[in-house]
Amino acid sequence: MKCEFLALADAAQVQGDRILILGRGLRCLTTGEGFPFKHHLGVAASLLVGGFETNQPHHYTFRVSPEDATNEFVDVEGDFEKARPDDTPLDDDQHMLLAANLAPSFESAGAYVLRMLVDGEELARTNFTVLDSAPAAAS
Repeated sequence: MKCEFLALADAAQVQGDRILILGRGLRCLTTGEGFPFKHHLGVAASLLVGGFETNQPHHYTFRVSPEDATNEFVDVEGDFEKARPDDTPLDDDQHMLLAANLAPSFESAGAYVLRMLVDGEELARTNFTVLDSAPAAAS
């Protein structure tokens, strides 16, 4: 199985055989109000499911965590099974679209990573940054 793309956006939705993405390419989130900072994120992914991996259940996870930490703090999980049409060869890849919307709370500024795992194997990742533009408190 291969991930064709993994995108961080403002919102994402699968509708039929299309994936709708609003604000794709999100790389930096900025808060002007300090931390903790809660922000809505959309996640979109396109997978190529190998012909021999079709017609069987798979488990996926979208995981958001600080880039330098092992403690993940947001997981969105689900299951899928991609059917292979009867008239296609056994080794033909099939497209699978996945989307999720989440609202993680960030405790501090820094580098973060979104990971896409299928059946426990990381297929893709994308990095983003959270910045604080709140004015420093007067002493």
